[in-house]
Amino acid sequence: MKSNRLLSAAVALCVGLLMSTAALADSIQPLGTGTFAELKSGFEGKPFVVSLWSVDCLPCRVELELLGELKKGDPEFPLLLISTDTIEKREEAVYILEEYGLESIPSWMFADAFIERLRFSIDPTWHGELPRSYFYAADHSFKAHSGILTEEKLREFFPQ
Repeated sequence: MKSNRLLSAAVALCVGLLMSTAALADSIQPLGTGTFAELKSGFEGKPFVVSLWSVDCLPCRVELELLGELKKGDPEFPLLLISTDTIEKREEAVYILEEYGLESIPSWMFADAFIERLRFSIDPTWHGELPRSYFYAADHSFKAHSGILTEEKLREFFPQ
């Protein structure tokens, strides 16, 4: 009898976790060719950072860890996350974002199999290297950075 209760509790916990992950997966939005322009317009007159990453990119994990610590210390830090993976990898992306405390950050994933078109919509000069970050000033001029972000690089663009 006791084992049945334990089994029932374990099943309920697993179902709850799966439902929670499914809800979070729904929070990652698909990125189409016009989406990035819309996202930028939501930051009218404000600086912000865009971080591009992939579930298969190990250096991206180092950067996500840094960004997670940054958001923990400053929840208002203006950050957008874009996974360059197709939307079919959404659940895997959710697990990674949860691991680094970034599950509540506005996030998108590539929604078109023709990824070159999506890359071009973000930055016509970007060739797909990851991790890739963009520092947007209030006037929406930007500087791109390829490679893992460092605290020093972040301070350079967002001095305290």
